[in-house]
Amino acid sequence: MMVALASNIAVCLCFIPFLFLCRKKMRQDKVYIMIGIYWLANGLVNIPSLHLFSSSGGPGLRSGMIFLYSLLDTPLVLTIFFFASRGIKRKIILLTGVLFTAFEVAILDRRGYNFESASIIIGIGLLLVMLFCVAGILEYMKNVEHSHFETSLVFIYAALLFAYSGFLIIYIFSQLHDYKADNADSFLLYYISLSLSAFITSLGLWGYGIRRPAEA
Repeated sequence: MMVALASNIAVCLCFIPFLFLCRKKMRQDKVYIMIGIYWLANGLVNIPSLHLFSSSGGPGLRSGMIFLYSLLDTPLVLTIFFFASRGIKRKIILLTGVLFTAFEVAILDRRGYNFESASIIIGIGLLLVMLFCVAGILEYMKNVEHSHFETSLVFIYAALLFAYSGFLIIYIFSQLHDYKADNADSFLLYYISLSLSAFITSLGLWGYGIRRPAEA
């Protein structure tokens, strides 16, 4: 019951950042477009987990969607970081994204897609995302004054760091213990992390959309 409730809340919250793109000024920044796309993808990939799909072939559909999303997740987040960065940091993120994508292709070509290859890709992806999130937050803390744009981005970094920290805990337990696809505790932690991350992201975007005119 708790997992079902948490999944419903998480899926609904995932679509909120995408809805912010209805505001024209939000669509003018590529980084916010990518954030909206990222959360839209999260919402779509988790729709089969809703109670509505529990008795209509949901598991098979969800497995296929998770397979595709596990490959696109890290490159998608790195794209967000790319558009949010400038100068040498942007070049580093671009290089990281290219190398990670090439790494994914190499792993899949050599091992195929299975639990072992997925674990390698997801594990490295988690570490990369968390590393760039921490770097973004530290960079923000170095400056005394910040624009509303920068403040909204630190909300995004914090939200992603929180979510991926939760995902990392699930990942570690899946590696140390016998993984069970129906592990209720893991799913509950996943949906709670996803919900809070989407909520924090929405707060950052809302603040940006409301306050931005004051900067003009």
